[in-house]
Amino acid sequence: MKQIIIAIYIVGILLFTYSCDDFLTERSYSSISDDNFYESANDALAGLNAVYASFCGYYGGNVYGHGTISADLANSGEGTGGINELDINVTDFQGFWGSEYTTINYANTVLYYVPEINMDDDLKARYLGEAKFLRALSYFTLVVSFGDVPLITEPTLNEDNNYLPRTDKGQVCDQIIADLLDAIDVLPESYGSSETGRVTKGAAQAILARVYLTLEEWQNARDMAQNVISSGNYSLFPDFRDVFDVENENGQEHIFSIQYMANTGVASSFTSSYASRNPNILFGGLRAGSAVAAEQDFYDGYPEHYRKFITMVDSFPNQYYPEISVANGAEEGKCLAGPSCMKFWDPNLTANSQGDANWPVVRYAEVLLIFAEAENEVNGPTTDAYDAINAVRKRGRDSNGDGIDDPDDEALLPDLSGLSQDGFRQAAWRERELELCFEGHQRWDLLREGRFMEAMTANGKNPQEKHLLFPIPLAEIQANPNLTQNPGYSE
Repeated sequence: MKQIIIAIYIVGILLFTYSCDDFLTERSYSSISDDNFYESANDALAGLNAVYASFCGYYGGNVYGHGTISADLANSGEGTGGINELDINVTDFQGFWGSEYTTINYANTVLYYVPEINMDDDLKARYLGEAKFLRALSYFTLVVSFGDVPLITEPTLNEDNNYLPRTDKGQVCDQIIADLLDAIDVLPESYGSSETGRVTKGAAQAILARVYLTLEEWQNARDMAQNVISSGNYSLFPDFRDVFDVENENGQEHIFSIQYMANTGVASSFTSSYASRNPNILFGGLRAGSAVAAEQDFYDGYPEHYRKFITMVDSFPNQYYPEISVANGAEEGKCLAGPSCMKFWDPNLTANSQGDANWPVVRYAEVLLIFAEAENEVNGPTTDAYDAINAVRKRGRDSNGDGIDDPDDEALLPDLSGLSQDGFRQAAWRERELELCFEGHQRWDLLREGRFMEAMTANGKNPQEKHLLFPIPLAEIQANPNLTQNPGYSE
């Protein structure tokens, strides 16, 4: 059940639109950030819900544009130029920058005012933990995108925050880690059905494991992932198809997801964005957006097993998606714009922007792969490392979800064994590509692995050193003389 959290998002949207100006011209909330508002537990909840509402904005499109299209496994479908071709300029990221700092400002406001409210101490601590998680993940997104960014930990009550210089990313990461550790200490392991979708302890641990992995703090990444695994709160779906079935959202593998619901103010458009543009791929005669497509070489090089067939299709009709037909048999055959990702397929879609598909921010399969990679870096390819990565591979080849290896399936995707430390490292990177493709991870993985330039060159692009970071938005630099641009981008 995600109706309640969707209602929370809608209410939050109504609250935060009062002051959704760009970061550098942002005023304090007209309705929920002044001293007179934060007086009760209900006020604290309203402020926190505004943070959630602002936070989810990044995941409506930027997440796959930045993490997937700006990498080597996918492209912008029928689109041309732009981030897919590394045609990046200093005006491209204004909305993204402003949205992230709006979320941070809302979180800072909660963290500034809520401690003084007379309310249940445990509930207060939980609300503050949720706000710290949302602030931390917003800052992490900024750091991997831009490098050094202004570190702001108090609400924008005057002009001071508007003229801060960039803070060394190491210091920002220290704040991210501190926020997540604080959140882990106070967040619950689960919620009742009425609060499905809120941040849990496991979500904070999983994201912190990702942060540590990015920073190459291998022991910390290993231990934090192990905490999630040992909690017993999560497990893989036996059938890979179930991970992305809209009927199974917020299930055993979904540690933290952005909640969307069809025919509400926070419906998703992922089905349309990812679907091929062949006629009548979407029900009701809708034409898909075809904004994301798999690179043909990635599709061709993906091992021929069950996970591939559920993840992507390259033609219709297709035995794995028998409900999909093309109009009157027209344009049967190859998907237009290239192989189509099916992870966000919603068979009940009635309008292009009215989907029910959630966005999986972090799921249990990623935690297993973080553990496997970090364990290998700390101790070499141990039995524990093999067990973690092979659990993901076993599920990927299990075409009937019964947990029993069919000899033919196992031959196509065998368990890993007998690898050197570097061999296991390479296998772990490859497994992330196969398991997590199109979920907004690939750019960030290539960067942390030091493979971005090589991979993008092999993909036919012309990467330059400047492309390792996005440019600071021109409007921000023009408004704040203390901001500097990333190397290679003109001001």
